[in-house]
Amino acid sequence: MKHIGKALVALAAAIGMAVSGGVATANADDAGLYSAVKITSVKTEDIGSHSVGLKIDYTVDPAYKDQIKSICPIAYMYEVSAVKLNNPNNATLMQGSAGFPWSTECTGILDPDVTPDDYELMFGEHTYTDKYNDGITLDYTGHEWYRFILNAWNTDTRPTSGTFNMTIFGLEPNHFYGNRNVDTERHYDEWQTLLNWAYSNEDKAGQTVNPDIHQFSVGINVEYTDGRTSNDDMDFGGTGAYAVSVPDFTTTAEPAAPGEDNVTGSAKNDVTAQDGDAKPGSTYRLYLKNLSQICKAQLDAGNENPCVWYGYIYSTPTKLTGPDGSPFLEVQKDDKATDPARQYYVDTLIPETVAAGDHKIALTDETGKLQGWTPVTVAKGEDNKPTPEAKRVAVYRLFNPYMTSGTTHLFTTSKAEYDKLVAAGWKGEDVKFHAAGSAADGAKPVYRLYNRWDGSHHFTVDAAEKDNLVKIGWTLEPTTWWAPADGDAKVYRLYNRWNGEHLFTTDKAESDRLAGLGWTVEESGFSVYSQAK
Repeated sequence: MKHIGKALVALAAAIGMAVSGGVATANADDAGLYSAVKITSVKTEDIGSHSVGLKIDYTVDPAYKDQIKSICPIAYMYEVSAVKLNNPNNATLMQGSAGFPWSTECTGILDPDVTPDDYELMFGEHTYTDKYNDGITLDYTGHEWYRFILNAWNTDTRPTSGTFNMTIFGLEPNHFYGNRNVDTERHYDEWQTLLNWAYSNEDKAGQTVNPDIHQFSVGINVEYTDGRTSNDDMDFGGTGAYAVSVPDFTTTAEPAAPGEDNVTGSAKNDVTAQDGDAKPGSTYRLYLKNLSQICKAQLDAGNENPCVWYGYIYSTPTKLTGPDGSPFLEVQKDDKATDPARQYYVDTLIPETVAAGDHKIALTDETGKLQGWTPVTVAKGEDNKPTPEAKRVAVYRLFNPYMTSGTTHLFTTSKAEYDKLVAAGWKGEDVKFHAAGSAADGAKPVYRLYNRWDGSHHFTVDAAEKDNLVKIGWTLEPTTWWAPADGDAKVYRLYNRWNGEHLFTTDKAESDRLAGLGWTVEESGFSVYSQAK
């Protein structure tokens, strides 16, 4: 089954929008290559209270299909519900916009790895500030995220047309999604849309206004066999260059929890619990007996996330979330299950606040219809849990030979990401050191930030530096490794003033060699482990 990725696009402002390092002059062949894959239409289906299905029709120019390595469709959504333009010096707004369509890469966190904190960070409402010239700022509140499908195109058959099916999660109940008060031809990103709003509404300085801004479109990121991507030339490329707007729709209201008096009778046997007691703060699996024929058929066909259910734990009904913090439960199938009664299931997170003892868990479908219930015993929580030892994870380093400016190296704990980039032409430099795999034992998060304007990444343990980069348009990506308090290997941070690169290394000889070539040695502020154990 394909992995659908969820990735955070931070609500932030970009001060400098020009792509550093210049843009190569494109020829006619480039124009044909960059426009070889097009989305022809986007349709919605299965609109629920927190989700919607997208059917994305596409075409591929037969003349270029053998030059395409992969196609990744990306859905990009932002909405702004409140803005306040601040102009304390009564200055003239002079900030410039590049005027490019929105653009992003298919990088981020995959569905199985999402935590409750990730979910809120990605899909929650947040407030940020854009900074312009001469003290002018714009405070705004809203949502912004994107979702993508890795390797969506069949490279064995290389079809010249088809449909990508994408399930969108993270939506709010009874809420409008679509396109209002945005440019649906150029498909600007949020920063440029807000800048245009500020230019047109300088007379509203000091007022809090609802601009009713909504943007929802689907673009494509194409990787070519020569190592280039559709984002490499903004004359023809960019994820949003050929984006298509998602038709307007409104999510349904979330169904009410069934009363405890209704959670009785024969429906008890339609849901069964995993072996053993449930534990507060832990994932608990519930097996399903009677799925709708539509849901079962879609799961059997390998379709991603076709069914959304809801769960409640009683006596007073407390709504259950998914293990990732989502306010719903995804019906899933275990293809390896030998017991038919344990083939279809949902996973839920037992709340920390649930008292120990006997309870009932009831499940409803997306319409609120009771699908079954089961008795559950919740074990007593541990009042004084020992702090777990920080697990060590390997950190790989890669070099991107295609980068001409910005940081050319990437650090990742994901072997899958490492292998994918090596296959794309990056130079793999293997494991460089080990780090903590969690915040246990006082380990500090190593923030990973992405510069969508030049494609580089930066890493820091300095929260203030992280916040400053987010404010100027960098994307904060999920943290996957932490700097241990007891690390035995100092990390050297070096800066190349000629191309803007930051390099991190534990090799003192490498640090000294680069310093001798003119690199500036900076303070990284953290250490790591030299060994796996």
